[in-house]
Amino acid sequence: MVTMMWQRISQRTLLRASRRRVITRSLASLNLTNRTHNLCQPNQNQLTFNSWRSFTSSDDSSFHGITLPEDKDDRQAQQSSSNPMIQEAEVVKSDEDKQKLRESIAEVVRAELSAYSKPKQNNTQMNGDEDKENALEGYERLLQMLDIAQDRHDSIKANDTLEYTQSIMDLGELHYQLGNMEQSQDMFMAVLKQLLENNTDNGGSIMMMVAQSMHSLGSVHARCGEFDEAFRWYEESLRRKNEIIRESSNSESINSYHFELGKTHNALAALQTMRGGMQWREAMSMFLLAERHQLHGHLRDDGDALGMEENVVTKQILEKLTPHHVQSIVNIRFNVGKLLQQHAQYDDAVDTFRDALDLARLDVERMTTDDVKDNGTYAAVGHPSPFERKNAVVELLVQIADCHASAQNFDEAAQAYEEALGYHIFFRRWKGNSDESKGQETSVLPATFSATNIKIDIENATTMEAAIRSNLAHALAHIGQEKLGLEHYEASLKIKRQIGGSDHVEVAHTLMGMGAVYGGPLRDFATALNCFKEALFIYRGKMNELTDEFGLSGSNKFFEDEDTVELDGYIENAVKNIGLIEAGLLKDREEGIIKKRR
Repeated sequence: MVTMMWQRISQRTLLRASRRRVITRSLASLNLTNRTHNLCQPNQNQLTFNSWRSFTSSDDSSFHGITLPEDKDDRQAQQSSSNPMIQEAEVVKSDEDKQKLRESIAEVVRAELSAYSKPKQNNTQMNGDEDKENALEGYERLLQMLDIAQDRHDSIKANDTLEYTQSIMDLGELHYQLGNMEQSQDMFMAVLKQLLENNTDNGGSIMMMVAQSMHSLGSVHARCGEFDEAFRWYEESLRRKNEIIRESSNSESINSYHFELGKTHNALAALQTMRGGMQWREAMSMFLLAERHQLHGHLRDDGDALGMEENVVTKQILEKLTPHHVQSIVNIRFNVGKLLQQHAQYDDAVDTFRDALDLARLDVERMTTDDVKDNGTYAAVGHPSPFERKNAVVELLVQIADCHASAQNFDEAAQAYEEALGYHIFFRRWKGNSDESKGQETSVLPATFSATNIKIDIENATTMEAAIRSNLAHALAHIGQEKLGLEHYEASLKIKRQIGGSDHVEVAHTLMGMGAVYGGPLRDFATALNCFKEALFIYRGKMNELTDEFGLSGSNKFFEDEDTVELDGYIENAVKNIGLIEAGLLKDREEGIIKKRR
């Protein structure tokens, strides 16, 4: 969820890491042409796992940018014949590929964490409260937290105290969130060595820190596609956490111990899903068991331990949970929804995402003005900031829309994309609840948004806004609202040009979608031809950059880079579309000549 939310190194990157160069993707690539779906999130209690689905393909009878009519039948056939065992993911094998992937993760994370933020302008001074607040969003906030944590660590005199050890764990967590995998692994290995050598704890707190460090090391390896190493660390962490719970006599700590146990169950389920180690229904049960553990002490005890229907988080329960606790539960529900979505259980996936959305909305509504103003700069390491909590709502709505689009329910998809876009823009301005509004029964968040009233503010636009607008335009084109869809395409195009430059590959993607609408339902062949030709020019330019010995240009800062394999496909589609348009123009001219002769 991002968000959930929150993004993450793409599993698709893992699949491609054995090629000539490591290619990375970000949240900024959420566009109608290519979408990377993420199963798990990038904090320590999550993994990264993605399924790939292209909503727009092309053959000789269809424009790139409009789903082919036979896609629905293909999807149904795939659903009916799918192997119940989750397929094993291809993993990085060589040491060189492992190192390349680890080095690429930090770049991916920076792009993903920046997707929801207003791009910073070069050579400008921060001016006013708004600029100060924006400076603490996403990637910038984590960098500042890392500086604060490093200063705190350096100020601790004794290196054999728990305070010193905890400071190293905080640094390891922050490096993990920033994508600095080598530094993160080194930090947690240092913690583990120190704790095991100086363990004099009989109450369970130090042993829990040992288990947490093992979990974190599993997260590092899992994020890097090193699944066997991750599995061993998770298994040992799980064993130790279960042992701590069995031997614990501290009733006050038992709920926190179960919370930690749920984190590792969640991570193991996602890991096993990626490596093909369990049936998908078994993975589903483990995800639900993880949620049950994280809600230990807050739910009824007479229900099925794996039954989602018993895991209802009311407002009363929510008030007792920290934002970190709430977001962890939201993440688990997000994972369940992604697993259902991958197996074409779209209705169930939507219901699960909406359960998570209800919880995320409640969590946002309890935020105060002071919460948002502070933006979590000095919050506990690893805990979500208000910025991240708001983005969770947007990401869940995007996932709901994606499910509807996958099921070709484009009316519902368009509505969900509208909500995601509306909330994204609303949250950019929303300052939280005043003290007087706390405790009100009515929601302080808007109920609905209209696509016709969501105006573009180019100075404050983000890459996420551009991505959602492209997907919204795609869905609107499928329900006969081509002109409104084109308005969102135009807005997305303007944002992408503003942020990434006119020659960015994302600009070409949007031009391809626009060309499909102009050349298809609107039959404006001349405009469509211009769109496709401009897109082709950009694709070929990027191909030249990728094959040049000096590598990629700096214009790829805000969106993902494309490799030659993908660009070959884009170029082929553009050429086909140009051929179709030119054939249509020739046919119109011939028919016009015949009419004149008559």
